Amino acid sequence: MQWRGSGFVVLSWWYLVAGIAAAGVLVIGFVDVRWGGRIVAAAFLIGALIRLVARPSRKAGGLNVRSRTLDVVILLALGLGVLLASATVNLRADVSDRTPVGRTSR
Repeated sequence: MQWRGSGFVVLSWWYLVAGIAAAGVLVIGFVDVRWGGRIVAAAFLIGALIRLVARPSRKAGGLNVRSRTLDVVILLALGLGVLLASATVNLRADVSDRTPVGRTSR
């Protein structure tokens, strides 16, 4: 195995996508689920775009895992899935009327 330099050079664009996704996870945890989900989805979609246009493939860095087509399809599916999940999450669920676990209603 040949060492090509520092890890930053090898992974390159992966750091951008991972950083945006990490920011989205922090937004989910501390601010808003929907906005955080949109940010995570945007990270995946940006990763798909970078993987699609990076020529030659090694310029995509850590985003270059499988064939170009499969990488783009997987990243698009993840992005759209997270976007759909964050858009349809029910934030107004009424849980006060439910019967506690182990008890039966009379």
